[in-house]
Amino acid sequence: MFLERFQTATPINPSFPNWNKSFVSGHESPLFQVDHRIALSPIELLSVVRFKPSAEGPPGHVHGGATAALIDEVMGILGWNQKMPVVTKKLEVEYRLPLPLNEEAQLITVIESIHEKTVHVNASLYGNKKTPGVLAQGVFHRLTENQLKNFTP
Repeated sequence: MFLERFQTATPINPSFPNWNKSFVSGHESPLFQVDHRIALSPIELLSVVRFKPSAEGPPGHVHGGATAALIDEVMGILGWNQKMPVVTKKLEVEYRLPLPLNEEAQLITVIESIHEKTVHVNASLYGNKKTPGVLAQGVFHRLTENQLKNFTP
């Protein structure tokens, strides 16, 4: 649905420490298969995701906790990718439509504002409808150099 908007976007591998081990969207995630593409004007991240059967909540559909975990992680990925190491401070999720399992979904994540200590991020997760199934707003704490030392291996 949104792929044409991101055709010239650059594929990325998330850059935060130990991402590849993440149970959420790391390489061996039991919940998802995810491909991330970033566009820089405006700064948007498209994550094309397929929810695996282990992400099931209601029969044949994705568990709300699985979508929230993915959204939380992707919002953080966008901050780290923009050289702003962040951790979640507040996440609000609105569930609007059920998302079917084993179908491609698109998550559009956008940095709305950047402040000295926080980054505000919005996300919309689309399944097979033109209306988003999940909307989210997040506030992320920007790590100081001292705090960042606790997150590097």
